[in-house]
Amino acid sequence: MKYYGKKSLSQALKIMLDILLVGGALYFFQALKQAFKLKGEITNLESFGVFLLLIIGCFCVFFIVFNIRSIMDSLVKENPFTRENVKALKRMSICCGTVATCYIINLIINFSSGQYKLIYIDNTGIHTDMEFLIFIFAGLFIYVLSKVFENAIEVKEENDYTV
Repeated sequence: MKYYGKKSLSQALKIMLDILLVGGALYFFQALKQAFKLKGEITNLESFGVFLLLIIGCFCVFFIVFNIRSIMDSLVKENPFTRENVKALKRMSICCGTVATCYIINLIINFSSGQYKLIYIDNTGIHTDMEFLIFIFAGLFIYVLSKVFENAIEVKEENDYTV
């Protein structure tokens, strides 16, 4: 199986990310439509703050998926070690930190109102309010990966100059 280039896993992932972006955008606009129907209920500052956190978080997730898509595009073109991919990875890292921050702020708001639960089980399954940890670790991992890519580019450029 080919991992990069034409007719590869990277190209299939890029197509899936395109579908995810379109589906996510449709879902996001549907959620906004529902929120505007509830605009009479979003009267206090706390509700507006949670709504704003949702919008910021959604835009960051879209931006992350869009950057992953651009990296997959460079894999399809068989040129992954570019400065643009390093920038995309750094932007993704910042977005992960932003989403984690939104989760933490939301957690603080819900904790003060007694709605926070570390882990709970109901008839729909097992749930947790610790999602921010995923984004913290993903952001740190992606940042390290950006530094690895940056180092690989420097080694590649050094080797190009010696030839």
